[in-house]
Amino acid sequence: MTTLYLANPFVSRKATREWELCFEKETGTDLINPFYDTERTDILDIDAGRMDRYAADPDIIVDHDVGLIKKADGILAIVDGSTSVGTIMEIVYAFIDSKLVYLIVTNGEENHPWLRYHATKVFTSYTEALGFFTTEKGLS
Repeated sequence: MTTLYLANPFVSRKATREWELCFEKETGTDLINPFYDTERTDILDIDAGRMDRYAADPDIIVDHDVGLIKKADGILAIVDGSTSVGTIMEIVYAFIDSKLVYLIVTNGEENHPWLRYHATKVFTSYTEALGFFTTEKGLS
């Protein structure tokens, strides 16, 4: 089974989570969502309004996420136009570590040279990515 780290913007994490669960069921690909599939108690506190989104210890968050990327076969990153420094950094970390880098780019920037350079494959919709992983299993 292919395991991919799911890099996704904080602001669209809830919608991404719904899509993720369907994607896993349809494709048999395991997606590791750093917001929901790991021990991120800060997310519960942020969602409950008890903590600011940037208050978490950066050493803990970054080291944890980079460790998950290293363990995965690659990443599937969502680029939807939301400002997400973390997602972009995760793409670069995966590329430098010679991981597969799949991008779902829904903001019209799919031809951006930096995205194309770092990507194994670029999709312009969730449906296109689902079709690829259903038939190809992401092993290109």
